[in-house]
Amino acid sequence: PSGRHRPGLPRRPHLSRRWRMWAEGALGGVIVVALLVWVLYAVRWQRELAGIMGARAYTPAQFLLVLPVGLVIWAVLVVVGRLFIWLGSKAADAVPGTAKHTSTRLLVSWGTAAVLAVLVVDQVIPGTVVQVSERVFSVRNDEVRPDLVRPHVTERSGGPGSPNEWTGLGAYGTRFTALGLYRDELEELTGRPAKEPIRVYAGLDDGDDDTERADSVVRELLRTHAADRKALMVVPTTGTGWVNPTAAQAFELMHDGDTAIAAAQYSYLPSAVQFLSDKEEIREAGRALVTAVVDWWHTLPADHRPRIYVYGESLGTTAGEGAFSGLRDIASSVDGVLWMGPPNFNQLHSELVERRDPGSPEVQPEYSGGLTVRFAQNRDVIDRWLRRRSDPSILPWSGARVLYVQHPSDPVVWWSPSLLVERPDWLREPAGFDRSPSMRWMPFVTFWQVSLDLPMAANVPNGHGHNYGSTVIDGLAAIDRDDAVSVDDLDRLRDELDRAMATQGPEKELGVDNG
Repeated sequence: PSGRHRPGLPRRPHLSRRWRMWAEGALGGVIVVALLVWVLYAVRWQRELAGIMGARAYTPAQFLLVLPVGLVIWAVLVVVGRLFIWLGSKAADAVPGTAKHTSTRLLVSWGTAAVLAVLVVDQVIPGTVVQVSERVFSVRNDEVRPDLVRPHVTERSGGPGSPNEWTGLGAYGTRFTALGLYRDELEELTGRPAKEPIRVYAGLDDGDDDTERADSVVRELLRTHAADRKALMVVPTTGTGWVNPTAAQAFELMHDGDTAIAAAQYSYLPSAVQFLSDKEEIREAGRALVTAVVDWWHTLPADHRPRIYVYGESLGTTAGEGAFSGLRDIASSVDGVLWMGPPNFNQLHSELVERRDPGSPEVQPEYSGGLTVRFAQNRDVIDRWLRRRSDPSILPWSGARVLYVQHPSDPVVWWSPSLLVERPDWLREPAGFDRSPSMRWMPFVTFWQVSLDLPMAANVPNGHGHNYGSTVIDGLAAIDRDDAVSVDDLDRLRDELDRAMATQGPEKELGVDNG
């Protein structure tokens, strides 16, 4: 404003006050018009997507709410940007000398701004989020939902005879052991004889580390005589210790309660925060749980032990993958694996997709002809396999079965920092069954579009986004080594699952207030 030129920095061109006001006014008008046009395009895209998913579309008036929100975000970015400019200017002023040091002053100025930006993005923001979340969710982990009742059977952790105290199982451990149909309820629902399902769980209070909690799970399996069951499922949990209640109930319905499900908590942080906090902790926790249960299972007589499966959803797939060194390790350890909605950063998943068979798309990859690993966009793909599994022209799914289910519309599966500057294969290919064909890759823009979808990824109709709903029962039928469930059985099981879950959820771990 004073018109003085700062020594050592290049002289900026000067506009008269009148021309500057005209220029700023014109720019503001262009921005407002561009925003309105963008909102109209967004309304069209959202209606197209709502039609694909069978969801309710927003009205243009509702979409106009993005304008005040965008204004606030813009104001914050302007303040932050000016703060960085000011700090860079101060750093440049600290360099001694005059105009001959222009290059040095510019280097110091921009270097300081860059270092500060990296520090804020890489350390300050994640550290603050984690610290605040630890204070909030450590309290919430001790809260037992008021409608839950302590299990009254010995087959569940926290129930009679269990050394794992009910209140020590945490907010999500108590939901896992208290929800789900008991034997008499299963028989009433299905009209078939059933056994009392086994559900064992170790909360953060049941051991000082992941290994001790995994050992606690094994002791619970021994106590409940899980070795005598038909099927055993190990469930590495998501960040809060959440086990998808739909998956647990589906497994028990499939086998009429002749089952055992084992899970352990390693954190009380939601998945997104846990990802920021310590990704390696996730893998180590999964490795500890799966290794302990599989090692115990291998001590059982080969002709008298349950089939063993691993299930994971969202960050639970990251924990599950962490238990294995690769496909050979999976094949020698378990009978089958079902992983739903795997995050893009999962190592094994990324390697398999990258090495997929030539000609197969990223959204529906094929690996080694589907001999061990298969990928499915939705239940229709799985059901086609089930209908054709006796077809001699189809390559048999022999040995351990590994199945990934990944919706084309699930931002958790497709989010990656590389979206900033690189168009992925899935946006070069024809759209998957529930992705808008209007979606195009744009540098930086697509990254933020997918990023902003993440918080609401599960708040969509079943079978879309990060909400896999009852597709889990199709996936469990597909990895069943005994091929005991037919496509006709699935129709009946889906109806039973819907009725069973009417009073239980489903709950989605991505949300902050699950249930």
